[in-house]
Amino acid sequence: MFFCTFKKPKTKKTMESLSIGLRNFMSKKLVLSLIFLLSCVFLTDQEKGIILKKENSKKTVFLEENRRVKIITKADKKIIGNFTVLDNKTIVIKNEEIAIDSIETISSHSKFSSVANPVLVGVGAVFIVFGTAGIAAGSYGVLLAPLIPVGLPMVLLPVLSNKHRSKDWKYQIVN
Repeated sequence: MFFCTFKKPKTKKTMESLSIGLRNFMSKKLVLSLIFLLSCVFLTDQEKGIILKKENSKKTVFLEENRRVKIITKADKKIIGNFTVLDNKTIVIKNEEIAIDSIETISSHSKFSSVANPVLVGVGAVFIVFGTAGIAAGSYGVLLAPLIPVGLPMVLLPVLSNKHRSKDWKYQIVN
């Protein structure tokens, strides 16, 4: 006895599910292709700004365009504001063109830091004065001595950090 099995003919319902699956597959493929292309475009898009490279080490800092900076030129002129890149050798702050070669010091200078730094320096100085006065007073005034090591970083960090001097750093404009 020989049994022969026949496949069922595809019904309209199975054909519809097949076409829906094919459409889903094609739409997923299309979406993935678009995501890949857009990511390639965004990865190759380069922001304008200034690259600061430390000469003695591999440390680099990137200041993107329209960031608030404080610049001291070689002519001892202080300029604070958001900068824009004009060309490979020049930036503009407050409608003043500044050549990259004429910059002595550049530092990021956000509005928060312009308020917080003087406050930290003032509070740190008060801590140092009270700690020193406590040591000088003797007896229970010595309990104020721990204020000195707390006040020192509050004074020194805002004063010494975030300055990129041209003698230690190389400035390069990315256009």
